[in-house]
Amino acid sequence: MLNTETKLFAVLGYPVKHSFSPQMQNAWFEKEKLNCAYMPFEVEPKNLKKTVEALKLLGFSGINVTIPHKTEAMKYLDYADKASKLIGSINTIALKNGKLYGYNTDYSGFSSDLISKNVKVKGNTALVFGAGGGARAVIYALKSGGAKHIYISNRTHKNAVKLAKEFKIEALSVSKISDILPKCKLIVNASACGMKKTDALPFEINNIGQDAVIYDLIYNKPTPFVKAAKENKIRFFTGEGMLIKQGAHGFKIWTGICPDTKSALKLLNKFMR
Repeated sequence: MLNTETKLFAVLGYPVKHSFSPQMQNAWFEKEKLNCAYMPFEVEPKNLKKTVEALKLLGFSGINVTIPHKTEAMKYLDYADKASKLIGSINTIALKNGKLYGYNTDYSGFSSDLISKNVKVKGNTALVFGAGGGARAVIYALKSGGAKHIYISNRTHKNAVKLAKEFKIEALSVSKISDILPKCKLIVNASACGMKKTDALPFEINNIGQDAVIYDLIYNKPTPFVKAAKENKIRFFTGEGMLIKQGAHGFKIWTGICPDTKSALKLLNKFMR
């Protein structure tokens, strides 16, 4: 039951109704018998600063930020860890002694999930589609994991070029993706393509190698990337593993406890039915 000793946590997004984080984090709090509560807030970008300030004033203990706030939220921190600074975005904030401490657990959640699924990064070529906060975390994870070559592409090409310069990788126009697919061992969709029913695959994957892997960060919809992978009998994964692992890393930052990720996966499967 909530009382004056309850520690409060939140996720800020726009939209946020689809988020699984409240169910996951509250289940972990309950399992660990912690007097904590986690709630979602739908926050328009123009109101992000005021919302963060309000949660700080109200004494919240932790905040997650999701699309489209991951980069903007960096501006309001008192401290950001090394990975967050290099990535240029955060998804987890801890409030301690009136200060905001920012972390990026997206990259570590992504890396952990690839390892658990035996997807090799070191020495291989990868393509990242998308140029937002999720793409930044993925690129950092791939570089940290020793990828041989990383391409980035995006429907708005100038955004891909900007990230390519920042991370010292190669930007590719969407029309040129088919040319490099045969040598790509990992294709990651870090874009919003698939969130709408009308979304279509932005490029053909007919010439993709049969030993390649497609990883779609979207976990709650049958995206064009997943459909194409099934049609072409390509091994694929969706983002539920990354979602759970990044949440677990955030939970540990807040509480010092490593939560049960297997129970979270079972809960997620029920949530998506």
